[in-house]
Amino acid sequence: MTKGPLWTNDRFRLASVEITQRCNNICPYCDQTKAERDMPVAQFVALLDELISEDVGSVALGGGEPTLHPALPVLLDAARKRGLRAGLTTNARDPGQIMALADSGLLYSFGVSAGKGEWTVLAAHPRAVINLLLLRKGLKQVTEWAVQAILHKAVCLLLLGYKGARHEFVPRTDELSDAFSLLTRLGQRSGVTVAADDYTRRRLGLAETCGEGFVRINLDGSRDICCFPYCEYRNLTM
Repeated sequence: MTKGPLWTNDRFRLASVEITQRCNNICPYCDQTKAERDMPVAQFVALLDELISEDVGSVALGGGEPTLHPALPVLLDAARKRGLRAGLTTNARDPGQIMALADSGLLYSFGVSAGKGEWTVLAAHPRAVINLLLLRKGLKQVTEWAVQAILHKAVCLLLLGYKGARHEFVPRTDELSDAFSLLTRLGQRSGVTVAADDYTRRRLGLAETCGEGFVRINLDGSRDICCFPYCEYRNLTM
């Protein structure tokens, strides 16, 4: 039975919205655009109303690092007032901000990138999902993060296979399989929920499709049904 705050909702549809291109982390594998650009509040609010009319039930605020948006509490409050479940993923450089937002009810769920910032400070929060990013030859690192997360009382671990333009970072399918099997065993022994994102599940043959009910919205308002631009399943999905 799932104990952690994974994305579950009655309407199922999820919109991932790029609210900023600001970032205060330097990840060697990242190919995201970095700039001092934020989505205006008025644009975000209008977008929420549009998404509700399309029967979207949850919004994930992304970037960049979403906590760097200067009006983040306002954006989250707008989502809450419209009955949307809102979340984000953070590099944990400001754990106090995240805990304050979650404890005030503005965040339904939040992802924490393992290995970044003060991520272990957030691990035990009941609304936290610990994101374990697997790079090629990165099984040892992911295992170490998982153990740390469990020791810090995490309730939910999420395996993410790297997806991006840097092919040298893409894990092999057998690496993904080994990682998911190992994490599943760790979760069973420790009572921690373990899951994998849709893309990883599809690569492992655990799902025939990925991203059903999903839309990604860029800062300029353009849309995509794939969670990243370089998806090998794009032509099969669209």
